[in-house]
Parts: sequence; structure tokens; C-alpha cells
Amino acid sequence: MKTQTYRITIFSKIYSPSNLFSAVVIIAFCLFSTRSFSQAVNIVSPVTNQAYKLPDPATMQSATEIQGGITLAETAGKALNAEAKALISTNQNATNKAQGMNNDYITALNNFNKNDVIPYKADLDNYTASGTKYNESLAAYNKAALANNALAAKDRKPATVAALNKQKAQIDASGAKLTQWKTKLDAAKAKLDVTNAALQKQKQNSETAGQAAAEKAKASKTKLNGLLDQLTQCANYSAKCHALLVSKFNFPNPDTGYFTSPAYKSAIATLYSAMKN
Repeated sequence: MKTQTYRITIFSKIYSPSNLFSAVVIIAFCLFSTRSFSQAVNIVSPVTNQAYKLPDPATMQSATEIQGGITLAETAGKALNAEAKALISTNQNATNKAQGMNNDYITALNNFNKNDVIPYKADLDNYTASGTKYNESLAAYNKAALANNALAAKDRKPATVAALNKQKAQIDASGAKLTQWKTKLDAAKAKLDVTNAALQKQKQNSETAGQAAAEKAKASKTKLNGLLDQLTQCANYSAKCHALLVSKFNFPNPDTGYFTSPAYKSAIATLYSAMKN
């Protein structure tokens, strides 16, 4: 008797775990794409965390509902622009303050040089020149006095001695004047040092304020970029709603809402400018 062999058919396509995962991903993606075609939009301020939930336009059944969505989007947009304006203003105020401090420092430094340093240097130069003449006169007197003293007493002339004594009195008077002059210069120099130290502190404060303002502006760019992103979503949402009003309820085609207004365009231009600086 011939034995019958039973064969089991082997499927050529094997569904491994990775194949199953791919299939699940594809299905999930299709479902997600279908759901996300038209959804509610969550607007969140990156500055205050204030949230605005814009309802799904696909669920709106009347023109009143759609107009309500547009109004909510405009309310969010105006609030976001107000926050952007306040943030930009704060940064600008910090920059203006730092610039004002720097201008004040430069003015004070120029006045210091003009009213204090330059007169002091001129006075010091005159003192130095007078001191040089004093030293020359003193050297000449000492030489003449030594020569006179080297003579025998009988050979010393009274007129020469009188002239030398007169010269010595003049030199002593010049020396006393120079001493007083130096005291005055030392006091002026001490005053200059105090003023200069204050100016250096003023300069340091100005530079610190400038650096802080620059860092503040740099740090705010992330928030400004976030505000711009949220504003763009609001504008796109409003445009979508307006398109529904036109297609479903025969509203006029030109959109005259907030997001097409000069005020909005000006605010966005200012925002872009602040992000570039």
C-alpha cells in the first residue's frame, strides 16, 4: 500500500515583529493625518503662559460660530502683540538707559579733561619750567659763592658779596614759592585722582548696564520667536475661518479683520526688526 505524504504549506511572507510595527505605524499615521486635517488650535503665550483654545472650524455649523472663532483668534493675537510690544519696549528701555549712562560718562570724562586735567598739566609744566630755572640759578649762585669764598678776605669785594646776598634772597624766595606751588599741585593731583576713580566707576557701571541690556535682548529673542509662531497660527486660523464664511455663507471675499489691518502688519514688522537686532 502506498503511503500518502501530507505536506504543510509554508507562507512565503513572514510577519516579523518589525513588520507588525511598521504596519501599526502606517495605520496610526493615517488615523493621525485624518484627525489633524482640521483641529482645534491651542495658543499659548511664551511670555505669560496665557492660553487660548481656538475651536475646530470643521465643527462649526453657523456663521456666528465661525465669527466667534475669528474674534477669539483676534483677541489672542492682540494680546500676544501687546506682550511682544511690552517685551520690546523693556529691552529698548534697558538699551536706552545703558546708552544714556555711556553718554553721561563720555560727557563727564570730556569735562574732566577740559576743566581739570588740561589746566593741571599746564600748571605742572609751568612749575617744572620754574623749577628748572630755580635749579640753574641755584647752581650759578653756588658756583659764584664758592669762587668768592675761595678768595682771601682782603680780595673779596663788598659789591660782589652784596650782589650774591641779593641773589641768594631771590633764590630763597623762589624756592619758597616753588614749595607752595608744589603743595597746591599735590592737592590738585589728589583731587584729580578722586575724580578719576569716580569716572572709572561710572565707566564700569555703564559697561555693566550695556552688557546686561545686550544679554537681556538676546535672551528675549526666544520668546519673541515664540510669540511670532503663535501669532502666525492665529492669523492662519482666522484666514481659514474667513474662507469658510466665504465658501459656506457667501460672505464678502476681502478679509478686513485684525490680521489684515495696518496695526497688525506694523506690529509684525516691529517684531521682525527686534528679532534681527
